[in-house]
Amino acid sequence: MNSYSALTLLFGLLFIQACHSPTTKKDDTPIDSVATKESSSLMSKDSTGLLLSAAADSSKGQIFLVRSYRIWEKEDPTAVLNKDWFDLYEREGKYYLEKVDYEIKDSYDECAQVPSKNVESKRNSLLFLNIKGLKPGAVENMKINHSEIWPKESVEYNFKKQRIVLKGLGDIKSTEVQTDEKGHEKLFHEVAHYKLNATFGGAKEITLFQKDQYDHIFMSTRFVGDIDRDGQLDFIFSNPGNYEEEALLLFLSNGGRPLIFEANEQFDC
Repeated sequence: MNSYSALTLLFGLLFIQACHSPTTKKDDTPIDSVATKESSSLMSKDSTGLLLSAAADSSKGQIFLVRSYRIWEKEDPTAVLNKDWFDLYEREGKYYLEKVDYEIKDSYDECAQVPSKNVESKRNSLLFLNIKGLKPGAVENMKINHSEIWPKESVEYNFKKQRIVLKGLGDIKSTEVQTDEKGHEKLFHEVAHYKLNATFGGAKEITLFQKDQYDHIFMSTRFVGDIDRDGQLDFIFSNPGNYEEEALLLFLSNGGRPLIFEANEQFDC
């Protein structure tokens, strides 16, 4: 066989192999598998994976914790705030969105031995938001059913003829009885490999977020309502990895194009 015939045969075999290789298949890819790949860069940064394909896009907006912030190497986290931000706050059991009304006071963090700044709202604020399309006024909200959603538990919400089911998945490593500030006893679980899945109106189940490990703390539901007024439920979850962190995660339905925003701050000593 001459060299020309050998090369022709080689290229023919390579072409056939490429046509039948599974790596060339582009259709019928599950949505959740695509989202998992897109979230891998987020998961490498911290233990929280935001598994929606539209998650953590800072160009869509920001959320901000109303609290004290440490100033490291003159980097001031509070510098992003201005009067154009919205305040999601509670008054007599109802929630409202209005432009922020706050003060920033200089302080000092004795634990970390660095300067700090305290963001003090003049309302009972849950969260500051800088997200396009929000409008001021009353916000529909629902009573929270079971704040903590433990593995193998599910919580159902019905809102404007829509049925939303949140389901916890994960491993319970240990269980203990704890007493809260009112003297009530409740079970607390140490949880690893946690996922919070959601089903909206019978559609395909998706993963809202996952966390590899909780250290003496667990997620909780902080708000259920319609922040963006699209007729679909939005959720705010507390989701710190340990007891020396504050972290809030906002799931915004966004007219069927979901967005997730996250804000966190460490206060370890």
